[in-house]
Amino acid sequence: MKDALSMVLAVILLVILIIILPLYNYFERQDDMSYNTALKTVTMFVDEVAQNGYLDQNMYDKFIQRLGATGNSYEIQVEAQKRIITNDPDNTLNQDDPKYIEQYKSYYNKDIFNDETGSTSTIISKDNSLKNSAFFFDVGDKFYVRIKNTNTTMASALLGAIVPGATNEKINISYGSTIKNNNWENTDISQLYQSDILISISLENPNTPDQNNGFPEYNFENSQDRILKFRVKILNADDTDIASKITNNIRLIGKNPNCYISPSSISTGTDEGEYIVEFILDESKRDNYFSTNEYNILQCFLPANSIQGNFTKNASASSDQLIIKINNDIEVPEQ
Repeated sequence: MKDALSMVLAVILLVILIIILPLYNYFERQDDMSYNTALKTVTMFVDEVAQNGYLDQNMYDKFIQRLGATGNSYEIQVEAQKRIITNDPDNTLNQDDPKYIEQYKSYYNKDIFNDETGSTSTIISKDNSLKNSAFFFDVGDKFYVRIKNTNTTMASALLGAIVPGATNEKINISYGSTIKNNNWENTDISQLYQSDILISISLENPNTPDQNNGFPEYNFENSQDRILKFRVKILNADDTDIASKITNNIRLIGKNPNCYISPSSISTGTDEGEYIVEFILDESKRDNYFSTNEYNILQCFLPANSIQGNFTKNASASSDQLIIKINNDIEVPEQ
């Protein structure tokens, strides 16, 4: 009985050595070739986007077709990181020494592609079509692609027969690059799908600027001067509920500490994309407005990332400065 068991084990070992291992080595080389093809495809795709400054449907379709040459199916994650330069919140109104913060906002598959259902390809789980047919970048943005195979290759199947629980993942590639050009800027505007977000903020009150400072001055003791109105214009915005987003984000900010004033109301203006935002200076918050001073310099400020366009969010926007004084007897030094 012992000899028979030894013979069976010997035959199994012989089969593994003579048949299975050579087959595994053959299929492993096939996987290596697929990996190299996939790696070249991913790097070419990312580098093409980085050089052109945009991703369009044709570029993505060619990328999928080239992956098809490997004979595998994949999970594909695309990530776009848009660079956003924002004002330092601790130094928002220091015009003499402005400070900025560099941040990145990430956009993933759900942000870049339409939400379509149903399997239409043997390469990926669904047919991804780009929203608005293109995604645009600016110089300094970043673009990443991550892929991994979702099928079981022959090498994985053979290895799994020998080593139960072995991973099926043979191709796992991550590659990214910084955007180097904005070639889309030289394209005729009729061929672009991206909407610019143009925001302007201007003082609506008919107050004449002081001749010395060049800024409108408002007397806090005058009840009529406690209402400040600004005309906010949003052009080409591809967003919804703009009025609510302006209300939740726009502020009247003073140079004195702790002076952050929220709007009291917002209404639609007469022109397209125009809103009138009203601020009321509250008597009970006099200390916040003036602190130990007798005047304050204010500016209406809308921070970055408040309004969403087709692909990007707005940069920060602000109005010209204005001055509020405790009363008309106060002399404001020339700014």
